[in-house]
Amino acid sequence: MNRDSVIMSSAPAQLVLLGPTCSWKSSVALTLAERFGAEVISCDSMQIYRGLDVGTAKVSLAERLKTPHHLVDELDISEPYDVNRFTLLARAAATAIRARGRKVIIVGGTGLYARALIYGFELLPASPPVFARLEQELARPGGREALLARLQKSAAPEEVPADVRLNPRRLVRACEVLELTGQVPWKRQRRKLEPDPDFAQFCLLPQLAMLKERIRARTAAMLAQGWLEEAKQARDNGLLSSPTARQALGYRDVIDFLEGRLAGGLSALEEVIANRTIQYARRQLTWFKHQHPGAVKIPINPEDTPPTCILEAILRQLPPGWHD
Repeated sequence: MNRDSVIMSSAPAQLVLLGPTCSWKSSVALTLAERFGAEVISCDSMQIYRGLDVGTAKVSLAERLKTPHHLVDELDISEPYDVNRFTLLARAAATAIRARGRKVIIVGGTGLYARALIYGFELLPASPPVFARLEQELARPGGREALLARLQKSAAPEEVPADVRLNPRRLVRACEVLELTGQVPWKRQRRKLEPDPDFAQFCLLPQLAMLKERIRARTAAMLAQGWLEEAKQARDNGLLSSPTARQALGYRDVIDFLEGRLAGGLSALEEVIANRTIQYARRQLTWFKHQHPGAVKIPINPEDTPPTCILEAILRQLPPGWHD
């Protein structure tokens, strides 16, 4: 038996901490990592980009020097990032961490990435030239309708998921998969969700009212901590033409403000970003409530005292091999 097979034999060896934005994930992960000698893998679609620090709420550099974090600050904003690439990088990082005799904590709120890693979804093929050509088609007059019609030839119109119809990037990605495989992606991925037993999942589920309050406070703090300058620098480095990083929440709103397209002053910008983030958190809550069978759900109520209550709930239900 080789070293990698020995490493992978103990189960569950990877702790996964999931939840919506502003749900204390990062602080809890840091505490657990320090306690158990673990390293952290980020399951966040935007924290992997260099230069997007304030607006993606990365843990500080000092914290990362104390507790190694992987898939943070590893890509330029010009580079694409998707579920396929995340899954490959996360698996490689976990193998390397465990080879060093360290434990693995995966933390983040990008639900699709987490689900693909934990439930072993088939990695769909990708071709950058095909994707780029389809993006050009999308940009032409009537391009969206043409791409949607292409999908509807292979699936009944009512079967095309709403997120594909409404999200241009997902529309292009679905057409890319169709062209490469002859099948639409959601038909290739239909199967019962069976989590890999190597992962111990915890989903943090705060009440939405708590999240709203925290999101509004954090948005104000982020704007005060230099988000305007960071967004300006990212814009000048090509953020708005990047394949993936341009989707980072809030940055386009800040750039609109800087370029005079958003009236009402800084308070109006703060309100726009906070409301957009609250909508995103609402969707995340729905996702984590329903898309992770086998996960330990940790509800968080106003009378609780996070992150202490979260840590206590996790420590009570840690799998074998994680106890002190």
